[in-house]
Amino acid sequence: MVVVGLAAAALAGRVLFDNSDELLTAADTLTSVRVGWVVMAVFVEVLSYAARGAANAVVLRRGGGGAGPVTLGAATLAGDAAAYCLPFGFAAAGVVMVGVLRRRQVSAALAGWMFAVSSVFYIAAIAVLTIIAVQIPGDDDPVPGLQAVSAALLGVLVLLGAGYAVARRPAVRRGLARVLPGVRLALPRRRPLRADSPGGRLRTALRTSWRDWARQLRTVRLTPAAGLATFALMMVSWVADVAVLVLAFLALSSTPPWAGLLLAYCAGQVAASLPVTPGGIGVVEGSITLALVAFGGAETITLAAVLLYRLVAYWGCIPVGGLAWLVLRATSRAPARLAVETRPDPVTTGVAEAEPTS
Repeated sequence: MVVVGLAAAALAGRVLFDNSDELLTAADTLTSVRVGWVVMAVFVEVLSYAARGAANAVVLRRGGGGAGPVTLGAATLAGDAAAYCLPFGFAAAGVVMVGVLRRRQVSAALAGWMFAVSSVFYIAAIAVLTIIAVQIPGDDDPVPGLQAVSAALLGVLVLLGAGYAVARRPAVRRGLARVLPGVRLALPRRRPLRADSPGGRLRTALRTSWRDWARQLRTVRLTPAAGLATFALMMVSWVADVAVLVLAFLALSSTPPWAGLLLAYCAGQVAASLPVTPGGIGVVEGSITLALVAFGGAETITLAAVLLYRLVAYWGCIPVGGLAWLVLRATSRAPARLAVETRPDPVTTGVAEAEPTS
């Protein structure tokens, strides 16, 4: 992990060095920033994380988890801070979120399910936002392939949601229960493993773990109303982050190129998802700046505004997210393995543990 982090830092440093002249000019422009607008941008970024925390809380509540939106918003910030430090940061964000919930006695199955479902809604929201953004300039395809990729991604997510809804129907589950035993009988028989052999013990452990996870997840119900609320909150989170970019222009006494603002932002988020540099550093700034300049933005002011936006939404989140993680650890207890095995699981009983008010 240390080697990966050092390599990522070196790559990020090379990107900054290659564009040092432009960055110095933009940095000089930032000396005349209006502090009031920056404070408002920070507040709006906090609102963005609060919306994501509330969306996570809606999903977690469907499984009986008791963590509140403040706790989940802080955990999301901590996860993003870890993700911004690694090229493949999405997995790191998941590890942080699951770890926070485990320390609050939420089962690993429910924590993983919540992170996966919330991520689907998070990606679906930016896909919808990108499709909308492509329509605003009025061109057929202002960013080649962006609309097609977003539509395809959204289609896949819709199919996943439809498959989940169909699989949850009692009739479908009863049908699968009747079909699966026949499929097992039709498969070629293999030599059975001895229960006391290493392979047999591993198989038994995996089977037990899988049955335990399936038992817990069978009781989870994500209703259409909860799904709609989660999607709406994720959309609020993205729009609030776009507003931070707008406020960055206002802080420099400039007006953003409105026609291409949302499109440039969405293109930057797509670039950020590519594991080229940690947090997309250099790639995001370059893609957003080039897109905004193409829509009429002044090069120096635009680059300065994008850097200010990233200062709030990226660089500022790393130390604050690290602090949030420390606070979350200090205000929780380690997961009690024995207690989880002997105490009724909140997912199966439907009763969540009381969560201290954040």
